[in-house]
Amino acid sequence: MSRQDFTSSKVTSKEEAPFDINELFFSRTDDRGVIISGNEVFRRISGYTWDELVGAPHKIIRHPDMPKGVFYILWERLKKGLATGAYVKNRANDGRHYWVYAIFSPVDGGYVSVRLKPTSSLFESVISLYAESFNREQEDGLSPVESAGNIRAKLRDLGFPSYSAFSSYAVAQEVIARADVLARVEDERLQSLIRILPVLEALDEQHASLFASFAKTRGIPSNMRIVASRLEPAGGPISAISQNYRLMSDEASTHLGSFQGDDGSQSLPAAVAKKVYGALFMMAASSIQCEVKNVAAEGLVSGVEADGFQGEVDILDQLSEGYMAESRSVLQSVCSEAMALARSAKDLRQLVTGLDSIRVLCRVEAGRLSAQSVALTPVINQLDRFHVEIDSTLEQILTLADKVAAMIETSMARSFNCPLDKLPAAERNLSQVYA
Repeated sequence: MSRQDFTSSKVTSKEEAPFDINELFFSRTDDRGVIISGNEVFRRISGYTWDELVGAPHKIIRHPDMPKGVFYILWERLKKGLATGAYVKNRANDGRHYWVYAIFSPVDGGYVSVRLKPTSSLFESVISLYAESFNREQEDGLSPVESAGNIRAKLRDLGFPSYSAFSSYAVAQEVIARADVLARVEDERLQSLIRILPVLEALDEQHASLFASFAKTRGIPSNMRIVASRLEPAGGPISAISQNYRLMSDEASTHLGSFQGDDGSQSLPAAVAKKVYGALFMMAASSIQCEVKNVAAEGLVSGVEADGFQGEVDILDQLSEGYMAESRSVLQSVCSEAMALARSAKDLRQLVTGLDSIRVLCRVEAGRLSAQSVALTPVINQLDRFHVEIDSTLEQILTLADKVAAMIETSMARSFNCPLDKLPAAERNLSQVYA
């Protein structure tokens, strides 16, 4: 079949092609996006025959209302070997439309796309975002890459630091909403991870505030030495105190580096949040992959699927196992980094306690100098104010860091019914799946 533009010549309809929320369907393509196979639900909803589908580019079902920027983002990620998800509006052969949330996964020789019916409250926001993005493409002549940048900017306005974070949050919300509609037991792990995200956001804000507070103290030791030099020889102890304060302040500032992620490009709370988003994606996608694998196996046994479908079941089985293994791995990683965050906060608390002691010594020495310390008083008062800021911020960081660690440790350990350090490591690296 030729790779013509299938979306330009077909009539569209405002009617929706119906399918039930309990139905899952999938298709498999080669690395160019040409359809190789799929299940019977996919064929039925699309309205095509298998002869029309197999060998056709997947855009045979693309709806013309879809922003090109979305597909740019998807292909950009897939070509890097990254699993991802997206809301997609498709068009059936008769022109009717149907919305799906699709999970795209790289496999040997191509990709597998598993789709479910979107029902979460987030879905309505996405419809508006897509319509606005599509209109900008049409009216402003945005290229796919420009449209992709616009979509990412809109998602940041909604509070998502990256497209990865958005797709992770979206698939988790869809899985939760689907379980609710189908009256299934909710996966508490997903809700637990979602509840951690605003705590990490607050922690990141306090982290930035702490950096700003420490920055204010950097010039104080120099000011103290200048004042002390005018008090010689009585100012000698003040000079020694200022030197000790500078050394300990430098040590505390260096320790703040432990609040940075591995590559130093973001704070540790932000790095932990990125991994929490990764865990959301892997866990939610894992549950869908497991279910669609079972759906495919049942279709094969019942005779709904055609001969030769066993190969598709095997691919879905391998994909499901990979997602489950990666889910365990990423949860371990999240727990480990959350504990490291709490430890770093406690270590910094000890360093700041040492700085407080030096500050108190400075005030005691100023009292001993009596009237001679008039010029030193403004510097000490400034130091006091900064330490009040630092102590308050650090106290909040300690509280939030402990809360994150407790939430992750409790919910994750309970979800697997065994200590996290006893879980088997995944066979694949997280960076190969989610970034």
